[in-house]
Amino acid sequence: MLFDEDVFQWEDIISREVRYSRFLVLGGAGSIGQAVVKELFKRNPLKLHVVDISENNLVELVRDVRSSIGYIDGDFRTFALDIQSKEFDQYCEEETGFDYVLNLSALKHVRSEKDPFTLMRMIQVNVLNTIKTLDWSIKHGVKKYFCVSTDKAANPVNMMVLPRESWNFFCLKSQSTFQFQPHDLPMLRFQMALCFMVFHKES
Repeated sequence: MLFDEDVFQWEDIISREVRYSRFLVLGGAGSIGQAVVKELFKRNPLKLHVVDISENNLVELVRDVRSSIGYIDGDFRTFALDIQSKEFDQYCEEETGFDYVLNLSALKHVRSEKDPFTLMRMIQVNVLNTIKTLDWSIKHGVKKYFCVSTDKAANPVNMMVLPRESWNFFCLKSQSTFQFQPHDLPMLRFQMALCFMVFHKES
């Protein structure tokens, strides 16, 4: 596995940080999300909540971690919610105290830009929902907000990657508004979305 040596070298620090932290994973039942949730789960966090719009994928995720890892002492729960829904808003009112928010939700395939309806959905998910959850994270004192991007967002050539580039631009332009520094907002390109990168603490 890529970065195995790095994970091994920093395993004690990573495990200790996870063990005493509370995590909210958005889009946690997708391909990247499930991999991240498993890495967190096996390190026994205090709290691990997973939000995803796909109920079926959440069920598969729970079955997978139960059969391969088992159970943890912390609060592990999944929620089949749409980030732009009123139900998610209510969840955010009742569930606070997270140390890390990992936003792994995204529409990321080229075919999603083929029609205007899915394209509007892409902008909602990739940009507006991200701004919404970032705002909530800052308001509630989240230590780190992690957002996964696409591998082409650095040089957008079509509407698939333009929403993510817009999001990256928003992050940089809103530093003074939200009073955060670039290192307070870890962002990683799509092909390198590995959960342990989030836990690095600045000296």
